[in-house]
Amino acid sequence: MKKQFLSLAAIAMGTLLFAETGYDIMKKADEVPEPKTSSSTATLTIHSKKGSDRIREVIMKSKDYGDVEKQIIVFTTPKDVAGTGYLMFDYDDDDKDSDSWLYMPAMKKTRRIASSGSESDGSFMGTDFTYRDMGDRSLNKYDYTLLGEESVDGVDCYKVECVSKDRSEKDPRYISYIGKGDYILRKCEFFDRQDTLHRILTCMDFTTIKGFTTAQKMKMENVQSGTWSLIESKNIVYDAQDIDDSLFTVAALEKGRVR
Repeated sequence: MKKQFLSLAAIAMGTLLFAETGYDIMKKADEVPEPKTSSSTATLTIHSKKGSDRIREVIMKSKDYGDVEKQIIVFTTPKDVAGTGYLMFDYDDDDKDSDSWLYMPAMKKTRRIASSGSESDGSFMGTDFTYRDMGDRSLNKYDYTLLGEESVDGVDCYKVECVSKDRSEKDPRYISYIGKGDYILRKCEFFDRQDTLHRILTCMDFTTIKGFTTAQKMKMENVQSGTWSLIESKNIVYDAQDIDDSLFTVAALEKGRVR
């Protein structure tokens, strides 16, 4: 009986030693393989608290260079925003902040977007997404706690609390729901500086394209204002063609080369 007890204790201790921490889970989520190139179009719906919708159409392209992933988003309709472009460089080095630029054709001017501070927490093109949301969040800038497990749309997920080391962020705490089987983000709850639920990101309509699990819809709901924004991706193409490096430049944005 004593020998059996010791065996059970050893198994339990082994389980504790090898159990994943919140950081382990978020690191695996960050390391999920992605395509080298991606091209798609998307419909962006911006829902106001009065119930009206504004519809935007965009082109999105990205290319992974190993040490940096470059992404570009260009609005094509309606006319009042057509040609507006957003260029972003996300670096593999966790200690290096992203670089991003916004081009406004009406002003014929490109503006650099700060990767930290209040500007990065600003609304992206009038949506409920922020500039910070559009890029990757550095693992080293947050502390992580595994809160448990919970199902999201029938998918068993790890529930991980992520707390920013920079308490000046607009939403310094968020809870990520990461799929246990694939480490894909399914949902995220953002809390403001008063630790009140502010926004909820829901990833939906998953499909597999060339082996890559892809959310075709991403909805960001502001529970405090009653607004929401929905990105519906279409015509998704992975690794099918090389994308010209020159497209990922401020000059390409200003000349309207991305089509």
